[in-house]
This record gives sequence, structure tokens and C-alpha cells, in this order.
Amino acid sequence: LLWLRIGSALGLIGLVSVAVTGNFLTRSHEQTFETPVGGREQVILGDGTKIELNTDTAVRVSLDERSRAITLDRGEAYFQVRHDAEHPFVVTAGNHRVTDLGTEFSVRRDSDRVLVSLIEGRARFETPDAGSRASSLEMTPGDEVVATRNGVTLVKKPVAILETGLGWRHGVVVFSNTALADAAEEFNRYSRKKIEFADPKIGRLRIEGTFKTDNIEAFADVLQIALGLHSEAHDGTIVISRAK
Repeated sequence: LLWLRIGSALGLIGLVSVAVTGNFLTRSHEQTFETPVGGREQVILGDGTKIELNTDTAVRVSLDERSRAITLDRGEAYFQVRHDAEHPFVVTAGNHRVTDLGTEFSVRRDSDRVLVSLIEGRARFETPDAGSRASSLEMTPGDEVVATRNGVTLVKKPVAILETGLGWRHGVVVFSNTALADAAEEFNRYSRKKIEFADPKIGRLRIEGTFKTDNIEAFADVLQIALGLHSEAHDGTIVISRAK
């Protein structure tokens, strides 16, 4: 297998911050926050909880006298929760629910799966509408839960590995011996211009390195220089092929 190691500076990109004040003794008030493709935003709740939104993400925030409810409609978000046992913090993504028990965690909702990664503290993952396959898992740091139509899987990973997958919080994606097809799919999340392969076999090449999410053209250029591939820009796409 061929693979590539690329190093790049981890230039920090500023987040747009929005403060959301909330009085838990008043009636529920829902607010929606969205980011465009390639965008990021930070939301600070009245209790000090921070929510970081990744590219193409939409969340709804509802605060009332009983709870703090977050609905992830699409995309990915990172939560640094100010724990308050009297006002549970619950994130819902599809039929799945994550309840804070004093936690830092991320939730990613794709079309066919929900991915929860726990960095710090504890959380409870529940699938309340899964019928006979209903599950409730207590998560500890390093736990990663993947929920699909076929069920729920919990994998234990080093926290450092999970944090690497959160490079988007600093405007980068990090690949470690990653198939080029998977790297392109991840990069495509951050750009309206998409990478495609003229030959699917190219996607089997491996790549390793750190890349800024806001420069898909530079990523394509690296593939040309380091792997001897050819890139050609078309309307809305960058087609990667073998050099002639």
C-alpha cells in the first residue's frame, strides 16, 4: 500500500461566538443555530456550556425550568457541558439520545449513522425507539459509540485518538494511514467543490498528514506533487486521475 505523510502548520481559525442567555425558571424558548458548508460557530449558553458547531451543522437549543435540550438536526457538534443535575443536558440526534453526566463529548449525525465520542467525564447513550434492540450505555472517556440501522456498537479508543478526530475545532483534518477515498469524502464535507476519482483504484492509496479544511485545492495539489497524480478542475468538482 502506498501512503503519504504531509506536515502542515496548525493555524488556528477564529470561531464566531454567539452567547445564548437562558433562565431555567421561565418557559421554554427554542433557538436554532446553523453553519454553512465550511463554516464553524461557537454557542455559549447562559449556564456557561459551550457548543462548537462544525461544517454544515444545525442545532436547536431549548431551555426551560426542567432541562436543557439540544437537537442535532444535521452535522457535528462538540459540547463542553456545565453539569447541573437539576437541569439535565440532553442531546438528541434522530432516535438517539446522549445525557450529560459532567461531560465533554462530540456528536456527529450523518445520513446513515450517529457517532458519539466521549473526551471527558461521563455520559449515558440511549436508543429509546429501537424496539427490541433498545440500549442504554454508560460512557467513560475514550468511548466511541456508533449507531446505525443495524444496531449500536461501542469501541474503546485512547482519548488522544478521539481528540485527533476533532481537529476541525482548529480548522484542520488529520489523516493517519487513511485511504484516499475516505480522506476525500471527509474533505468534501468542508467544500462545495468536491473531489472525485477518475479511477476508483486511486482511492485505495493511503495518506497521512494534517490539512486545513478551508483549502481543498491545496489538498488536490499535494496529491499531484507527492503521489504523481493529476488533478483537473471542472464545474464544481476536482477530478483526480493518474498522470498520463
